[in-house]
Amino acid sequence: MRANDAAWPAVRDLIVAGDLARLVDTLKALDEPARREVARELPGHVAAVRQIVADEVGAYEERLDRAREERQAELARRYEAGELSEYQYNAAYAMTWDDDDWETRPRADRWIEPMRVAGAATLGGAAAVAAWVTRRDFDRWVSSPDALERELEPVLEMVAARPAAWQADLAVRLALRVRARRRTRWDDRPLALALTLLRRTGATPPEHDPLVAGWAWRGPVPGDPLTRHLVPRLFEAEGVGRVLRDDRTWQGSLARLAARDAAMRALLLDGCRRRFLRGGEGPDLRFFVRLHELLEPRPAEVAPHSRDYLRLLPAAPGPVAELSLRHVRVLDGLGRADVVEALEGLAFRAEGGLVRAGLSWLEEEVKRSPGQAGDFAPALVTALTHEARAVRERAVRIAVRHAARFTADAAEALRESATSLPPDLRNRMATAFGGETVPEPESAPGVHAEEPVPGTLPVPPGPVPAAAPPGDARSLAAMMLDDGRSAAERTLAAFVRLAAGDRDALRAALTPLTRQEDWRLGENEWCAHDTWMRALAVELVDPGRPHRRTGMRPLRVAARLNGMSPEQEHPDRVPEPRRASPFHRFILRRYAEIHAALATGTLPPLLLATPSLSTGHVDPMDLVARLAELEAAGCEPLPADFQQALLRLPRAVDPAVVERAGTLTSAAGRRAARWMREGGLPDPVVRITRSGQDDGLGSVVWMTTTVEAAPTGLPFIDELLADQPRHVNYVCDGHLGGMLERWPAVMPSHRETVAAHMVGHQPLEMTHMPSSTLQLLAEASGPAGRAVALLLAYRIFPRPWGEHATEAALRALRRFAATGGLPAEELGGWLAERVLRGEITTKALAGLLEAEALNGMHHDVWRVLTTALPPLLPAPGARPVKADTDLMSLAERTARWSGARGRHPELAAFAARKGTARALRLARALDDHLGRP
Repeated sequence: MRANDAAWPAVRDLIVAGDLARLVDTLKALDEPARREVARELPGHVAAVRQIVADEVGAYEERLDRAREERQAELARRYEAGELSEYQYNAAYAMTWDDDDWETRPRADRWIEPMRVAGAATLGGAAAVAAWVTRRDFDRWVSSPDALERELEPVLEMVAARPAAWQADLAVRLALRVRARRRTRWDDRPLALALTLLRRTGATPPEHDPLVAGWAWRGPVPGDPLTRHLVPRLFEAEGVGRVLRDDRTWQGSLARLAARDAAMRALLLDGCRRRFLRGGEGPDLRFFVRLHELLEPRPAEVAPHSRDYLRLLPAAPGPVAELSLRHVRVLDGLGRADVVEALEGLAFRAEGGLVRAGLSWLEEEVKRSPGQAGDFAPALVTALTHEARAVRERAVRIAVRHAARFTADAAEALRESATSLPPDLRNRMATAFGGETVPEPESAPGVHAEEPVPGTLPVPPGPVPAAAPPGDARSLAAMMLDDGRSAAERTLAAFVRLAAGDRDALRAALTPLTRQEDWRLGENEWCAHDTWMRALAVELVDPGRPHRRTGMRPLRVAARLNGMSPEQEHPDRVPEPRRASPFHRFILRRYAEIHAALATGTLPPLLLATPSLSTGHVDPMDLVARLAELEAAGCEPLPADFQQALLRLPRAVDPAVVERAGTLTSAAGRRAARWMREGGLPDPVVRITRSGQDDGLGSVVWMTTTVEAAPTGLPFIDELLADQPRHVNYVCDGHLGGMLERWPAVMPSHRETVAAHMVGHQPLEMTHMPSSTLQLLAEASGPAGRAVALLLAYRIFPRPWGEHATEAALRALRRFAATGGLPAEELGGWLAERVLRGEITTKALAGLLEAEALNGMHHDVWRVLTTALPPLLPAPGARPVKADTDLMSLAERTARWSGARGRHPELAAFAARKGTARALRLARALDDHLGRP
C-alpha cells in the first residue's frame, strides 16, 4: 500500500475493529512512505482509539442495562399484580442476568494488541519500538502462558522483517526494560518478548539483574542458548535467590550439567561460594545451599577454598554456616590460627546447635594436638557465657574432661569465666580448675535439678511519630491510591492541605489519575480508599462530573418502583449499616464528608484526626493547635473528622494542654476541651458468650458479642458504639470487615472495643483478619479483656492452612505481656475451653506456654495457668497422663519463678488426692509453695 492510498485510516480502522489478522497483512503490504505515515500518526491516536472502543462498550452495556431493567420492572409489576408467585418471580429475576453474550460483547481491550503490532511494524528505531511495545497502558490480562505466546507471534513476525542487527539491538533494549518485581508473573510480557528475541537473534544478553531473575523464574529450557550466558549471573544478580527459594527444577538441571561438564561443575561451586560470601538473608540463600550440597563437593574441591569456608562460620546465615562447618571439619592440613579464629567466631553465634557442633570440632582438635589445647581456651570461654544452657553444659564437659591439657593462663581464664555459670555448672568447673564452690538450691520433689532458667522479655519499643503527609502535589499523586493504614491517613491529610493551599498544582498533578477508568465509581457504594481518592481527584479536576451508576441493579429497580432515584437511595455513597461493619462505615464517613465539602466549596484547610503517632493516637497539643488554626481561618471542622480526632486522643491528657484547650472559642474547640477535661470516652462494657445458634444462612453463630456505652451526644460516635458487633457468615458476609487493619486506629485508646468487633471475623480465613491486626491491638492502649483474650487464644495456635500466622500472634502476646496489658486470666479461661472442646491438645498447650515462659513470660504464664489448669485437672479416679504432668510441672516452675503466693482451692484439692504419680507430687510441691508466707 502506498502513502497516497491513505494508509493510516485503513490501519486505524483495523485497530479499532481489533482485526489483528487483516492488520498484519495490511502492515506487510505497506511501502516505506506509508510506514512513515502510520508511524507519524500512531502515537497521537492512542487516547482517541481507546475512547472510541470505550464508547462502543459503554453503549453496549447501556442497551443491555435498559433491556434488563425493563424486564425486571415488568416482572415486578406482574409480581405485584399476583400474576407470578414469589418462586417464579425470583427465578425469572435471576434469569434476567443471563442475557450477556460474552461471544458478541465488544471487548474493551481489543485495540491493544493491534496497536502494539502496528508500532512494531512501522516505528523506525529499535529504541522507539522497545518503548512502544512495553508501554504500561498496553498491559492486558492474558489467560494462559500459551495465550501469551500466541499474542507475541504477530509482534515477532513484524520484527522478523527487520535487519538482523536491528533485531539484536531491539532484543537487548527489551531486555533492559524488564522491571524488577516483588513477585514474578508468568504474564510478564516484556520479559517473555525479550527472552524470545534473545534466543532467536543470538544476541548476548545485557547485564541486567531483573532479566536474570525473570529467566530463572521461568525455569530451565532444554537446549536454551541463554544458559551459557545467564547461568554464571545466577550467583550475582539481585532477586535470583528470592525467586528460586523453593525451586527444585533448577537444582536438578544444573546438577546434570555439572555431571556432564567439569568446567560447569567448577563454575557452579565457585558461584555458590561467591554468593555465600556476599551475604544475604537465609531464605534468599536457600537455593544456593541446596545446590551446593546437591553437587557434593569433594574434600579436594573444598581444600583450595578452605579459608573462604572458614570465613563463613562466624556470621553467615545458619544453613550456610552449617554446611561450611561440615565440609571444613573433614579437611586435613588446616592452619592452626585459622581454625582457632573460626571456632572463636563460631562460639559467638546464637544458634545452640551450631555452637555445639563447633565445640565437638574443638574437642577433636584438642585430642589431635593436646599440647596446643590452650589455643582453644578463648572459644571455650565464649561458649561458657552462651544463652543456651545446653551449650554451657557441653563447654563445661569439654573443659573438665581436658582440664589437665590447658596451660596455666588458659586455666585461669576458664576459672574466671565460670563465675557467671549456674551453681551446679560452676561447682563442676571449680572441682577441675579450682575456685570457690557455691551452694546449689534445693529442687522441688520430682523436679530436675538442672531445669532451664527463664529469660527476660525485652522492653518493646514505644510508639513513634507518624510519618508526615506528603508536602507537595507530585508526592501526593504518587501515593494517592496507596491503601496502607498509614499511607491512607497521610494522603487524606495532604489532599485537604494542598486543596486549600495550592489547588492549581494539585489539580495538575492529579489530572492523569482522573483519566484512568475505574468501574467502581459507578457503584452506589464506595467502600475502598482508592475509590474515594479517585473520586476526590475527579471532583477537584472536573467538578460535578457525574459517575454513571452501574452497581446494585436489583436495588435500583426497587428504588425506582418506590419513586426514588439511586442518588436518593445512597446520597453519600457510604454503604448502608447492613452492608458494612460499623468501624468500616465510621472510616468511610470521613471520605464522604471531604468529598461533599469539596463539591460545595466548604472544605476546611486541614483535618483534625490525622494521627500523630504510629498507633493512631492524636497528640492533644496537636489537636488544640489544629483547632486554633481552624478558628483563625474562620472554618468549622468536618463533623466525622472532629469526632474521630476525639476518639484518637490518649487516655490521659496533660492538665496544661487541657487548660490551653479551654481558651478555644469555637463550638468544636469548647467541645474538645470538655472531652479532655472529662477524661474522654468511658470504657464501654464488652460481653461475650458462646452462642451455637443457627444463623439461618447455613452456619452457626460462633459468639454473641455486645458493646454497651453511654451516649456522648456526638452522633457518629454514638452510632458507632450503638451498632453492635456482627456475626459474619463465611458465605454471605464477605462484604463485612472492610479496612479491618485500620480499625485499631479508630479507637486506639479502647482496644477491647475494637477487639469485640473483630471477634466475628475470627473463624474466617486469615485473609479476612490477618493476625498482624493483633499486633496493632497490642500497640494500642486501654484495658484488654475477654475479647482480646479470645482472639489471642485462637491465633497463637496454628490452623491447618495458616501455620505462619502464629508468629504475628505470638509477637502480640509477648508485647501485651511486656507492657503489663495481657488479660492473662481471661486468656487461660478461653484456652481451657478450647482444650475441653477438642480444638487443641493439652500437650500443645503445655508446650506453647512453656516456650513463652522461658522467653520471659513466666509471670503471665502463671496467671494464665491459674484459670486454665483447674478445669483441665484429671477427674477424681482418673490417672494423670504425661500431658497433665507436663502442665502441672510448668505450673510448679512458673509459680516459683514468679514468686506467686496464695493457695488455690482446686489445686489444693487435687494435691490432697492419694497417690504417688509425678503429677500429684508436683501438685503437692506447688500447693506447699503457694501456702508459704
